[in-house]
Amino acid sequence: MLDYFIKVLLFQLLFLAVYDFLLKRETFFQWNRMYLLFTSLFAYLIPFLKFYNPQEIVPLTYVVQLPEVLLSPTGTIEQYLEKPALFFNIFYIVFWIGIGISFLLFVLKLYGIFKLISSHEKQFKQKYWLVLLENNNAFSFFKYLFLGQNIPAETQQQIIEHELVHIRQKHSVDLLFFEIQRVVFWFNPFSYLYQQRISELHEFIADAKAIKDKKGYFNNLLAQTFGIQRISLINPFFKHSLIKKRIVMLHKNRSKQILKFKYLLLFPLLAAMLLYTSCENTIDVLEPHGKNEKRVTSLYYGVANSNEIKEIKRKREGYFDVYILATPQGKEIYYEDLSKEEKVEYTELKKLFGKISSGKKMDNMLKIYQNKNGKRSLALTIYLNAIEINKPIDNYKNADVIPFAIIERPPVFPGCENDISPKKCLQEKINEFVSQNFNSSVTKSLGLDTGEKRVYVHFIIDKTGNITNVRARGPHKILEKEAIRVITSLPKMQPGEHNGKKVGFVYTLPIKLQIQ
Repeated sequence: MLDYFIKVLLFQLLFLAVYDFLLKRETFFQWNRMYLLFTSLFAYLIPFLKFYNPQEIVPLTYVVQLPEVLLSPTGTIEQYLEKPALFFNIFYIVFWIGIGISFLLFVLKLYGIFKLISSHEKQFKQKYWLVLLENNNAFSFFKYLFLGQNIPAETQQQIIEHELVHIRQKHSVDLLFFEIQRVVFWFNPFSYLYQQRISELHEFIADAKAIKDKKGYFNNLLAQTFGIQRISLINPFFKHSLIKKRIVMLHKNRSKQILKFKYLLLFPLLAAMLLYTSCENTIDVLEPHGKNEKRVTSLYYGVANSNEIKEIKRKREGYFDVYILATPQGKEIYYEDLSKEEKVEYTELKKLFGKISSGKKMDNMLKIYQNKNGKRSLALTIYLNAIEINKPIDNYKNADVIPFAIIERPPVFPGCENDISPKKCLQEKINEFVSQNFNSSVTKSLGLDTGEKRVYVHFIIDKTGNITNVRARGPHKILEKEAIRVITSLPKMQPGEHNGKKVGFVYTLPIKLQIQ
């Protein structure tokens, strides 16, 4: 987000520089009006406009459909991700506080205008309301023309003609447009400069349309002693800082039509901005040290036999999102492509996952990806012990087992021999078997708190099709024993195959219970 705001400020600065140095002194007032409105808004949109080369992205899923089971192998991942992103938290708090204060000031401005309308005499004229004030101010707001009764009668009609130009051309809409920008982007100094520029331009437009006797008009104007309503939402007639500029502009000769070609400079400027925002991420992909800003990253977990990837944590400040047993969209890159800071974080995560996975080497199991938006992710493609098992699985390293997510042909549950999706059938049959055989009545005498409880069962279907190495973890020992009993009683299956040979595979099953 910080990068986005920097780009907006840069683009608005360039647009205003072009206006001040090339366009401001020309008498193409309506063209300048469109320029200010268009460029102020377009500066916020340009960072979102990106063009990429066509790229085929094939999402891969590696995970059994096990909701929230693999979140915390030993609490280590969760602890790592709980590190507070202090900078981002402070940034968001200050951002919203600023919006709140700016919105309050905006409401107070509107309240001041409507209070003037409700507390003074109003006369309905053709297509506008005349609000008579008890002073010598003059300004307009949408269809309301505020006129001080202390203004001499000989100049009132000239002022009314001037303010009617503001009303007919809906200049208040322009001011409201920039006022909203000032509320949302209160920290952007160029929003204030844009509003100042267009307020001046409104006066030039109204003077050019309404004034016929230039000399007499400005003699009367300069002869007045007047007050000023300092409200950015209105078009004030009397404003000290504008008087000299209005006189100079009104006496200025009309600009030659050929000078309108200056506006064509907008197109190469826009092209350069679009090229900058579009090529930025492309450079990240192709060059060895692409830009990847520090941010609040997330931990994701995939779901087998579907395109679903669940976000399960979003609290750590760093450079990489982490995908467990799932693959993010994007292009695979390599360690050499990382910046110095990214290499430090990558090494830290690599050590972390190596410890969790019982010392497995991460060299070929932790891959780096970069998405089209420039963000980088790590994909962990091995099985992590999803539950805290105090004892290691017997002979696990020599059991010739592989994760269920990557097995070529899974074990076949009785009745699934001819099913078109053997993995899905296996999961459904196991769930059905557990639902029918788990004795949930044992929960009544355990004294557990009401609500959802889960028992996690970890087991192997070995290369002969038998259930082995059953382990369970739950809120009570009796529930763990019941879960082990049910899983142990699963029928013998046809063993799975991988790379042409029979293998076993590991499986983690959550059993959810509703305690009443």
